[in-house]
Amino acid sequence: MVKAAVTDNFVEKVCSALTEHNMLNGEKRVCAALSGGADSVSLMLAMRELQTENGMEIYACHLNHGLRGAESDGDERFCRELCESLRIPFYSEKIDVSSDVSKHESLEEAARRLRYDFFERALSHFECAVLATAHNANDNAETVLLNLTRGTALKGLCGIPPVRNFGGGFRVIRPLIRCTRVEIEEYLRVSGQSYVTDKTNLSEDYTRNRIRLRVLPELSEINQSIAATIGRMTEKVRGDSDFLDSLAEKALDDAREGRGWNALKLSELPPPIGSRAVRKILLDGGIEPSSLRIDTAMNLLTKRSARFNPCKDHFFTIRKGVCFVEKITQNYGANKQR
Repeated sequence: MVKAAVTDNFVEKVCSALTEHNMLNGEKRVCAALSGGADSVSLMLAMRELQTENGMEIYACHLNHGLRGAESDGDERFCRELCESLRIPFYSEKIDVSSDVSKHESLEEAARRLRYDFFERALSHFECAVLATAHNANDNAETVLLNLTRGTALKGLCGIPPVRNFGGGFRVIRPLIRCTRVEIEEYLRVSGQSYVTDKTNLSEDYTRNRIRLRVLPELSEINQSIAATIGRMTEKVRGDSDFLDSLAEKALDDAREGRGWNALKLSELPPPIGSRAVRKILLDGGIEPSSLRIDTAMNLLTKRSARFNPCKDHFFTIRKGVCFVEKITQNYGANKQR
């Protein structure tokens, strides 16, 4: 009886998120990002239970970053065997992240870039347009608190969006966004399902881990439902942010000029609108839009010609007063400067 109640409540929460945020949007083929940890394993099981009800076809992908040696290989093996037992098609790759870090990136940024490149290949392999990731309510709370420690604008208080569209035509959905880590672990416990633990998540050498291991537990002493409370806040704040984003979209339409946008027009926008317009230009151009990168790009908008290189092979360029993002290989860039 207890098992049925726990599993039913958890799966219902996942189903509710899928429905209320229109995550599938008519798509039936969904690829789940599977790391082997508790979060992604619970996502896989819940999506599988909803498979028949929603007419979904579930697939799984796993990227072995090779950063933890034999442990990374063990995680990949666990994921493969789990998918075999559940009869879920599985796709994996192994890469060496440390050998592909550019001078403009941290190891974490490189890993993220390579991970999303891999996701595109996995989705293409399964002919999917939807990727499900296991970000949950605790992840959302950690993200908000991490943003606060770094200094954030409204966007940082929005947390992790339930749905995000990426360039390349694929969409990322987060069906666990309302599920807390306690609920995830209880669901797996009553289901008798094992999972792997990444020991680096237990190290306090990383800021996010310190928030997870120290700050959130302390806040939970004040409010036991702190993750859910922050989740409700992010949903409200996201509505305000979405409205400002819609104004930025209109501003971009008005400033459109050939392959890019009139830089001077963008520079004259109110900062809350202008920063969002520049953020979208960077994001759509394949550049992760950090505050520093957005500010740097905005400071160049009054120039007739300018360029800066925020990440590997990608440049924010202003040419004859028109700004755009272009991708230039290092060899090509070197040849061009000669």
